[in-house]
Amino acid sequence: MDERKLESLACDICGSFNNTVLCEARDYRYGHKEIFTFVKCLSCGLAFLNPRPTLDSIIKLYEMDYTLDNKQIVPPRIETNKWKSFIIKFGRKIIGSYTDEIIDYSAGKVLDIGCGNGYVLLSLKHKGCEVFGIEANCNAVEICSNSGLNVFHGTLEEAHYPDQFFDVVIMSQVIEHLQSPKKTLKEICRILKSSGKVYIYCPNVEGYLSKLFAKYWHGWHIPFHFYGFTEKTIRRLADEGGFIINKAKTVTPTRFFTVSLKSYLWGKKISNISPIERGIFLDSSFFVIAISFLFRILDLFFPRKGDCLKVIMTKGDYLYSERQN
Repeated sequence: MDERKLESLACDICGSFNNTVLCEARDYRYGHKEIFTFVKCLSCGLAFLNPRPTLDSIIKLYEMDYTLDNKQIVPPRIETNKWKSFIIKFGRKIIGSYTDEIIDYSAGKVLDIGCGNGYVLLSLKHKGCEVFGIEANCNAVEICSNSGLNVFHGTLEEAHYPDQFFDVVIMSQVIEHLQSPKKTLKEICRILKSSGKVYIYCPNVEGYLSKLFAKYWHGWHIPFHFYGFTEKTIRRLADEGGFIINKAKTVTPTRFFTVSLKSYLWGKKISNISPIERGIFLDSSFFVIAISFLFRILDLFFPRKGDCLKVIMTKGDYLYSERQN
């Protein structure tokens, strides 16, 4: 990726150009060999890729590497047996999945930014929600359209939704990919109802896996991730965007660990087989379940150091009016 396809920028939160090098690395997931640099803002602490690929060039990488084979997703099965439903949800909780949490929390008009193949949207549609999606990957948009989902191809700012239109906005493993998280949060604030909520899930730079795997940590995911967040920088960003954080927790999904482990084991050499495609045993149910109990224990003893930040936000003016009443 030559210099004509890169851009340098200031900190998205505070606008400072003063930063220090945090990590120099390349893509250890798919095998791209260009070296990029993550820096840390000396003013507010935000970690961000600088310089980074331009929007056009990064979209081409998404379409090349974020491949989706199926042309239509399988509708989620609604389990009517309470015990079976409990066991299934318990199993997903053991492996650190938060999809059920998103579906349980959401109601009314829901927007999923970066909706991928639309599985969460389809699940919410079956629940009775009125669903909308935003997706930059044209391959994913096609799959969503084949499933009858209303998904806009482009960015949130280009969609031009009406004021106070949504009850819930979801950004699951998305905010770190955005060109300007602050700009997007301000747009979300405009289109969200006064009582609406935003659910954000993203890698936690202060998590123990980031320290364990260093430059091979999945959360850097160079050059696809433009930002790295901590609870502190997410709180600062929320304030800049007009939100107040109601709840901030962490969890370590087992698949986050396996992606980092694959990057560490096979990402050091460039080959025709990408690291993410290797290590079938690491993706097996036996390994995933066996290792998951360790992470649930670690999450219990280190509640702020899990690999994924889970944040619930409410518009600041709504909370203010609630207090006044």
